[in-house]
Amino acid sequence: MRPLPLIVICTGIGLPALADTDIRAVTLSTAGLALIEAQANATGDSVVLPVRRTDIDDFLKSLRLSGLGDGVPMLTLSGPAGLEDSFATLPFDPAALQDLRALLEAMTGAPVTASRRGIDVQGRIMGVRDVPCATDGPQGCMALAVRADTGQIRQVLVDDALELAFSDAADNAAVDRGLDALRATGQGHMLDVTLSISEPDAQDISLAWLQPAPVWKTAWRAESGADGTVLTGWAVVENATGHDWQNVELTLATGAVQALQVQLYDREHGTRKLAQTAPPALMASPAMERSMAFESAYDAAPVAMDDGDSFSRFTLTTPVTLNAGDMISLPFLREALEDARLTLYRGGTGAQHPMIAVVVENPLPLRLPAGVMTLYEDGRGHAGDAMIPELSPGASETVEFARDTALSVREDVAQIETVQSARVVDGVLVAEERLEQRTTYRIEGAAQGARQLTIAHPLRQGWTIRTEGGIAGLDDMRFMLDVPEGAMVSHDVVEYRQTERRVALLDLDTDQLHHWSSRLTDDADMQALLSRMQELRNQQARIQREIATLKQTETDLIADQDRLVGLIVQLGDDSRANQDRRARVDAIDDEIASGRTEIAAAEARLDAITSDLRALILNAD
Repeated sequence: MRPLPLIVICTGIGLPALADTDIRAVTLSTAGLALIEAQANATGDSVVLPVRRTDIDDFLKSLRLSGLGDGVPMLTLSGPAGLEDSFATLPFDPAALQDLRALLEAMTGAPVTASRRGIDVQGRIMGVRDVPCATDGPQGCMALAVRADTGQIRQVLVDDALELAFSDAADNAAVDRGLDALRATGQGHMLDVTLSISEPDAQDISLAWLQPAPVWKTAWRAESGADGTVLTGWAVVENATGHDWQNVELTLATGAVQALQVQLYDREHGTRKLAQTAPPALMASPAMERSMAFESAYDAAPVAMDDGDSFSRFTLTTPVTLNAGDMISLPFLREALEDARLTLYRGGTGAQHPMIAVVVENPLPLRLPAGVMTLYEDGRGHAGDAMIPELSPGASETVEFARDTALSVREDVAQIETVQSARVVDGVLVAEERLEQRTTYRIEGAAQGARQLTIAHPLRQGWTIRTEGGIAGLDDMRFMLDVPEGAMVSHDVVEYRQTERRVALLDLDTDQLHHWSSRLTDDADMQALLSRMQELRNQQARIQREIATLKQTETDLIADQDRLVGLIVQLGDDSRANQDRRARVDAIDDEIASGRTEIAAAEARLDAITSDLRALILNAD
């Protein structure tokens, strides 16, 4: 068979490449993500990375770095509310930088130097007011009132001839900060992320990160010829990463990795209860220093950690400088964990394929914060995303990050219900029942390579698992199965529960008695009791049918009698026909009386049988 040629069609969006970086490799996945691998040359102590606003969450979630030596990396960028935060500390609002009058009014009291037509005035701003213009115009004129350093109050016309400068360096810095914030807002679709490194010798830095990308697609061509059919696959790839590709290594990945969206950039505030009185201050245990040395492509920022009864703290021992409205991201914690990866199938979900999961155990003597986890595999790139809950010291959690489509699992459930014992107490049947459920997991092995599959069978309250070999957890019992390549493997999990059912015997009808009789075949006494009760119930049923027939006959006779009486009254004569009708009315009276006698006798027999039934049940205790 001839190999299938793969032809790639690329469409691109031309945007500037990352400053100071060289894109080396791109991996596009069917999960809608692109893994970008780049090389940066840090000629100074930082690298600027322009990142699209729509990509910043995935960038902060997934950035990987190497080549930093022992340096600690830090990302700095403007925050989501950078404009508001920047102007919150300034004496004017954003509109004032676009309106001279508003700026001067906001800066009342600030020292300035005003020069107009050779006249210089140095002093402090007192305010701005409208004044008449020397020449008529569409708008009025404006004058600036300045209290000169000599104590005089001077008024300077604000027009094209006026040159004005703030004398205080702090005021000039405030104006510059406001202008910088406005400029950054005007470039809101892009964020400049500055990567700074504490190690000055780091120069060649390798970076890798995830960002959203269109799913690459495949189109097949089948051409039939004399030599058979040739199948050609065409991959359609779009460069929507925002970065130019120049001689990059392109990888097209397909699979079922779990890709999570998480908001790391947008501001989020916690919900707090409104206290009526001040709560007592939290008391922390003494801080403990922890060595965090390990082999890594970069180091984490040194921290001091301490733990209290209801909280844990991580304090950066290196001072942090951060402007209002800006944001940083830096590694503060790193621990080497055992590779506890497993292929996990959770029973009861009905899923067709198991998940690939990893067991995360907190090795620290304090709480591990909750957050999103992006998993990378050596030499294979992005393996999936997962959420880690907050973990207390020593706690562990199994988190799933991808689906193993090479394995298929099917669940079949069967139940068997048996009566272990039965007795009669005060006319009530008390049955000890055992409900057994057998869950059969049928696993179809992978076409290539053997697997070890972990089945997490859910634990249910009141049920006991009889199958041996499982490892009990908080919520499930786990069974490890070896699944050879291409093989079919089945595993049964048997569980049972004991229940007690109470049924009033006098309330059981014939069908219900038959049901219980068929379930109590090993109890001769109970069989005899139920069999006799069935006989009495059958007799009751026959008599009840007999009574119902007699009562219906009586109803029909009464209706016929009423009809005849009506005719007799309507005709009002003594004809032969009316005489016959009168005779029939009298005869019906006799038949009704006879029928009522039979009904009374049948009801007496029914009462006797009911009494026998009650006595039988009471004597069965």
